[in-house]
Amino acid sequence: MLDMTLIVRTPNWLGDLVMSLPAISMLAAENPGMSLWSHPRVSGLIPVFFPSIEVHTAGRIKRNNITTLLLMTGSFRSAFQGMLSGIPERIGYRTDMRGFLLTKGINPPSDRCHHHSVDYDNLALAAGVSEKSVALEPAVEPEGSPHAAYFAGARYGSAKRWLRFRELACRIHKRTGLPSVFYGSPEEETSLREISSGVPLSEVRTDLTLSTMASRLLSAELAAGNDSGGVHVSAVLGTPTVTVFGSTSPAWTAPRGKYTLAVNTDRECSPCFKRECPDGIPECLNDISTDEVFSACIELMKKASDA
Repeated sequence: MLDMTLIVRTPNWLGDLVMSLPAISMLAAENPGMSLWSHPRVSGLIPVFFPSIEVHTAGRIKRNNITTLLLMTGSFRSAFQGMLSGIPERIGYRTDMRGFLLTKGINPPSDRCHHHSVDYDNLALAAGVSEKSVALEPAVEPEGSPHAAYFAGARYGSAKRWLRFRELACRIHKRTGLPSVFYGSPEEETSLREISSGVPLSEVRTDLTLSTMASRLLSAELAAGNDSGGVHVSAVLGTPTVTVFGSTSPAWTAPRGKYTLAVNTDRECSPCFKRECPDGIPECLNDISTDEVFSACIELMKKASDA
């Protein structure tokens, strides 16, 4: 057990938070008094896996007896907030010109050829943990009835948004009879209603807390989506999850879980990691057919049902 009182600044985006969960679990196993400092946008997911850990969401926190801050964020602002909070030891990557704000700075990753979760694991190791892995178990119960879940949005930009989810949902419904639920944020409601138009037995849910969404995903028999936060949540919960990749890389951010498949192109320009395609239309996504994603979905559902 480590001789410090630790607070962890978690990633600000949902997919990144999910990829950091194994590292947080390792840290929690060796730091019983650990707390988390999270953006309100993602803090609601934490009780799904860590119901007993205290979560702070304010811009600054009171130091109290906290001795160590581990920054899983890479911004100057988060390190500056940590310094203003008076926490004596501050550990993180030397990114965004913030090295002088850290008491223990770590060289950032040099490339994106490895899975991003490894970067969070390395931060946990820098904070002194010795555990290599700790099982993640959701603390919520399934809610709702069986359905196919779709995450057709992507707040990052259009270079991550595949445009054939309506056709995919219609084919999945015809094959399985499952109703379709299109999940997203309130800002995505209009576009999701357009995408779901004409899909039998479909609904749009942009009004759910992350905890409620997780409970509903435990009842889903399939999830499919762009490289976005929702597919990371469904995958870590064990829902069969198919993810379509355009400008980003499955080697870097593929959802991790028991039943997952990534579908991407072999175009030389992908991954470019750009929000918008400089050519206007992301051909890396146009390369990916409905047949290809449908086949991946059916394959994964069969694998899960046979297990």
